[in-house]
Amino acid sequence: MNNPEDLVFLPLGGCGEIGMNLSLYGHDGAWLMVDCGVTFGDDLTPGIVVMVPDPAFLVEIADKLVGVIVTHAHEDHIGGIPYLWRQMNCPVFATPFAAGLLRRKLSETGLENAVPINEVKPGGEISLGPFDVSFVNLAHSVPETQALTIKTRLGNILHASDWKIDPEPLVGPCTDESVLRAVGGEGVLALMCDSTNVFVEGRSGSEGPLRDTLKKIVGDCAGKVAVACFASNVARMESCIRVAEDTGRRVALIGRSLWRIAEISKECGYLSDCPEFVDARDIGYLPREEVLMLVTGSQGESRAALSRIAADDHPDVTMSEGDTVIFSSREIPGNERAIGRVKNQLARLNVNVITEHEEFVHVSGHPARAELQDMYSWIEPPLLVPLHGESRHLIEHCKFARENGIEKTALAENGEMLRLAPGEPEVIAQVQSGRYAVDGRRLVPVDGDVVRARRRMTFSGVAVVTIVLDEDGVLLKNPILSAPGIVDGVGEDVDLHQEAILAITDTVEEMSERQRFDDDKLERAVVRAARQVFHAETGRRPNVDVHVVRI
Repeated sequence: MNNPEDLVFLPLGGCGEIGMNLSLYGHDGAWLMVDCGVTFGDDLTPGIVVMVPDPAFLVEIADKLVGVIVTHAHEDHIGGIPYLWRQMNCPVFATPFAAGLLRRKLSETGLENAVPINEVKPGGEISLGPFDVSFVNLAHSVPETQALTIKTRLGNILHASDWKIDPEPLVGPCTDESVLRAVGGEGVLALMCDSTNVFVEGRSGSEGPLRDTLKKIVGDCAGKVAVACFASNVARMESCIRVAEDTGRRVALIGRSLWRIAEISKECGYLSDCPEFVDARDIGYLPREEVLMLVTGSQGESRAALSRIAADDHPDVTMSEGDTVIFSSREIPGNERAIGRVKNQLARLNVNVITEHEEFVHVSGHPARAELQDMYSWIEPPLLVPLHGESRHLIEHCKFARENGIEKTALAENGEMLRLAPGEPEVIAQVQSGRYAVDGRRLVPVDGDVVRARRRMTFSGVAVVTIVLDEDGVLLKNPILSAPGIVDGVGEDVDLHQEAILAITDTVEEMSERQRFDDDKLERAVVRAARQVFHAETGRRPNVDVHVVRI
């Protein structure tokens, strides 16, 4: 597949999509993993909440894997470790904040005492096999985000997956320009770089001015205020705490993940001087104008706090006319429908809704074009490899880099092995890649039979037919049909239900004795008869399962 002495880059997630980041670097017979994230289910994956990269290649190289380095504590970079570590079985390296979150996640899968987690201070250094790795502080929307300078005998790589340039990040340091300039001065083979906001002109914005805007907005609100944001955005959490102090309100955390992040933040020295948070059960005892709630569910997640509040289904929190919800986050592509549903439910409650389209209530954690230009000028890479983006982002990033003086670009999407050195960058192999769904306690391929069957059932429905035959192959009783979601056998569907049963009965009785003793032919005939009736009357061709009982 590849010469072990070459230096290669292999993404298994995050290149060709936004989320589920997993990058591998191979050199001198060893492999180094950077990040291991998740993505989330949608309408095409019914019953699936979380998905992880296909672990097939990880199993293949497990004995050569020297470690996993976590760049920061976002789910799309850290969330896959509890599900895939058994396939990797190697040490994990993370800063204290990311390590604190990972330990709590591992406890949910029974691995808290199995995974060797090594804490590395921000800006620290480690050596793993042929890789010497230096951490570099970056500003992002979660504390302790790190770029990685990966040093090998063939040259250095700067891996900068998620970052921005924020002169006033409020929590954590700024992006370390001096260290990055030094990395560039030493020389790199390639810059591996975030592509999320490559289409966005200018700069991503700063957390400092945003806090001032939130203070003004909340100060003008009369009733309860709920701020919906990502739980991991500690700077936004701290901004809400300070805004509450300045506007005479108390802060309540609504959502388990917010309490978890707050706990980890305090352990790591953040939010150290914040007042005690209000428990959700105590909100009703406070005057409405003294309440500021931080809530989960900014992406419309059905069981998150905001969705339950909007549906008037939360056990402790209600909102009504005169109250305000501030969506302090961006809409992730694909979530528009779910977010719209929540907004409509809030509108029915006469709750005011404020988003980034109306007010300055959110700043991105990813670099816009001017920030990318700054990074290019600091590093002066001869080669750019785009990360963290859909295909259109990666292609645009290559084009933008060339327009800004970077001589070479190379694009590798999930499963494509890119040789970085020696010689010219080139895709030299394709490995198995894709997505596996976390289905309870097991992993199943997203394009496999289990998820495919669920998808068919979701879109077309499912019918179950039971046929009871005697020893001569004669029907002992009418077929039993159960078709929830298609016909219910009562009311207006009773005629359709009976029509389907008659069609199945006629089909069986018209078959020869020899055919009725062939289960495969019998089942195919019954499926065809039932589907024809359903399609003629409803326009749908559901899945039909046939149970043949012989007495």
